[in-house]
Amino acid sequence: MQQTFLKNFKRGAFFAISLLFLLCIALFSACAPLSSDSSSSSGSGGTEPVGDPTLLRTAYADYFRIGAAVTTDNVKTYDSLLPHFNSVTAEWEMKWRVSEPSQGEFDFSAGDELVAWAQAHDTAVRGHCLLWYKSLPSWVSEACTDKETALSIIDEHVRETVKHYGDDVYCWDVANEVLDGTVYSSALEEDAPADAIWRTGDDEEFEQGEIDWYEICGEDFLKQAFRSAELALEEIGAEDVQLFYNDYSLNDPNKREACVRLVEMLREDGIRIDGVGMQAHYGLQTYLKDKEGFMKNFEDSVRRFTSLGLDVHITELDIRVYGSSSEPQAFDSLPYELEVAQAEMYGKIFEVCRKYSTPQGEGYGVVSSVTTWGVADDHTSQDTSAHKEYPLIFGVDHDYKRTYYELMAI
Repeated sequence: MQQTFLKNFKRGAFFAISLLFLLCIALFSACAPLSSDSSSSSGSGGTEPVGDPTLLRTAYADYFRIGAAVTTDNVKTYDSLLPHFNSVTAEWEMKWRVSEPSQGEFDFSAGDELVAWAQAHDTAVRGHCLLWYKSLPSWVSEACTDKETALSIIDEHVRETVKHYGDDVYCWDVANEVLDGTVYSSALEEDAPADAIWRTGDDEEFEQGEIDWYEICGEDFLKQAFRSAELALEEIGAEDVQLFYNDYSLNDPNKREACVRLVEMLREDGIRIDGVGMQAHYGLQTYLKDKEGFMKNFEDSVRRFTSLGLDVHITELDIRVYGSSSEPQAFDSLPYELEVAQAEMYGKIFEVCRKYSTPQGEGYGVVSSVTTWGVADDHTSQDTSAHKEYPLIFGVDHDYKRTYYELMAI
């Protein structure tokens, strides 16, 4: 009898353990993340989520706006993805060469079309941009032969544009890329030439239709743009629209400090500036070489700008997977290991932005908007004649890359 009892007990125990094992496998299969098989390729990136995915704009509603750069054409192409975004930036529709093709003759129809689309889709609009050395109609460089004329032309263009859009935009990139492309520490020394941090001089390459604003006007070209924008907003009662300076490589310590000098210069003259736009065209290979150093520089810049009472927008975020623009094509779809690394880098950047979405001290600004320069990998400014790039959150076929899931893990 004892032997029978032991035999039945062992059979029962074996059955219970087997059942528990099968149950564990079932639970693991149901909860498992995307496959981590490093031999597989994600194609254009990731897989379609099962069921109705949570929108990025919903997940980040308590942090900051989620934006994308778009055109009036591709808003129709991305109808399945644009619900994720509650902010859009016009790639070209609001730039000077489009909005004032002939002197004094304004054409806002392209920008108006984008604003109308945004309003119909409960989406805010970033104004981009009022003053740049590029994307100008040919008449600007021909007419701006002296400082007085140039400042008058800047004033009229900025005022008319700002007044036209009013509070249909929530901010303007008033000036874009006026600092030297690469600011060395020597340019920040006390005895450095006055023009050391500005995009000007023989070291800069200005092509046909571009203009060296600093050479004509000195610092006054920038002051005029911000002053005119502020006065236009006051005139129409739209003072809540924010005024930003926008540039690339502001995670670099030297260019960061050059930007701080720019801000201080404006403030010393009583000129309003509300925030800094960090373009954030970054390279995955740069991050992988020194992850800790890269993220430290990025966070140091966000902290430095917000400590000045400025808001920060990440305005043109994308993450290139190739090491340089001339690197030859190495793959026809995004390899798994690069997609995973890219997702990690996006996640780290968003983690810092979430941290600074609330004030870090009295009088501090916040990160209030993060915008990618494009929606999906099929349309990206990072493609070159040498290779196809994959820098965005969504894939070539508008599928959900691993970055999406990384950003949702908050």
